[in-house]
Amino acid sequence: MKKMTKLYFVRHGKTEWNLSRKLQGGQADSPLLEDSLIEAQLLGEQLKEVAFGQVFVSTQLRAVKTCEMLLSEFVEAPGVTYVDGLKEFGLGTLEGQTIEEAIDAFPEQMHHLRNNAHEYNPIEFQGETYQALIDRSLAVVHEAMENYPEQNLLFISHGVTLVAVIQTLLGKPLSDIREAGGLDNTSLSVIEVTPLEMKLILWNDKSHLTS
Repeated sequence: MKKMTKLYFVRHGKTEWNLSRKLQGGQADSPLLEDSLIEAQLLGEQLKEVAFGQVFVSTQLRAVKTCEMLLSEFVEAPGVTYVDGLKEFGLGTLEGQTIEEAIDAFPEQMHHLRNNAHEYNPIEFQGETYQALIDRSLAVVHEAMENYPEQNLLFISHGVTLVAVIQTLLGKPLSDIREAGGLDNTSLSVIEVTPLEMKLILWNDKSHLTS
């Protein structure tokens, strides 16, 4: 009998730029808030009994630090692979600007970014397309599943990236990947993998912060 596999997806903790509503995509970074370090540890406490075959983490510092704090709660931490394919959506020249500044400058594209991925065109500010994001991030997940078959895997990444990955794995077309909204900082989402389907069993969960 084949072992049930689960894919665990964690968004990094809240950063200083998240707090000040600055856009931080695939190039920009800012430190995690002190509360976020504690929240990552709380999530680690919840996940420490899960047998993970491997952990895959974006190379950006906010994801790396979230991973470190989360795994600090494990008695025996699994191996970690840092991979550029899990970096955040590239926002080009908008990175470092506030959300309000970006909306003022590119109202239509900022609306599409959050609501209509199939109509989003970032050429004016040298951003990354949704399809490019999906191609690079899904490649990481598929390779991980090939290299660690029938094992639980943990992916620590970013809000837009994880929404695109999860919804595409579930079979959603580009036009619908933003349907369920975004993911909160330090949230957990889980897909159960069977021979017949991928099934979402947890979405944007933060129960580890209220228990």
